[in-house]
Amino acid sequence: MGKSNHRERGNIWENKLLRRDLVPMESLSRVADEKKLRVYSVLVIDKFPAIVEGTKRLLEQEKEGRFRVCGVTELYQAVREMKEHFYHCVLLDLFYPNIVNAINKLCSCNPNSKILIFTNEDPSPYFNRMIKAGAVGFLSKTSSSEQMANGIIAAIEGQSCVPIHLIRELRRTVTYIEHQDGVKCEEISEREEEVLKYIALGYTYKEMANQMYISQRSIENLVSNLYKKFNVTTRKDMINKAREVKLLPKNIME
Repeated sequence: MGKSNHRERGNIWENKLLRRDLVPMESLSRVADEKKLRVYSVLVIDKFPAIVEGTKRLLEQEKEGRFRVCGVTELYQAVREMKEHFYHCVLLDLFYPNIVNAINKLCSCNPNSKILIFTNEDPSPYFNRMIKAGAVGFLSKTSSSEQMANGIIAAIEGQSCVPIHLIRELRRTVTYIEHQDGVKCEEISEREEEVLKYIALGYTYKEMANQMYISQRSIENLVSNLYKKFNVTTRKDMINKAREVKLLPKNIME
């Protein structure tokens, strides 16, 4: 009789343990969904703090809460961040100073991080140079929270993140300048394209040299070559011709 009571008490205790450990199916489903929800780390790099903060806020307010965002304005800050933490994606402003060098440095920190060029300008003139440097696509600064989130996740997952109108640029390999007499000039180099951008933005030779980390004399030689290749004598004419062949966006500030 004593053994029977002991066995019954043991069964009751086991049943209590089992009941206490039971978890409702709804809770199990919720836990599974939470595990499926991946959080992506994003680094925003822009010279303007307001854009950095605005982008950070936009991504962090994404309804599913999938993003952890850090924003910086200086390249050395970005390099330090990428050495200390892994970022799935980097948003880099199209007109960040010496952008090709910036992309190279960021790629060397972590080749697995996806770099998207962040801009509200038409990126067509810069497409080849940015892709060659290591960027994987472009993202508009005017995108909605959902569009931005989808673009970033697409890039992270190895998908294309290129505006439809830029698909034609995949066929562009060499840029030539055609003069009125029909004679085609030699190819415009990547460094010359960068100088063109700074000319259009109104930079002085000294400012260009500082941004590109080369001597002022080198800048003068590059500009001189551009005048010859475009067959013009003024900055204004060179900018207009560069726009005609889509080396510069039409609305770039002078």
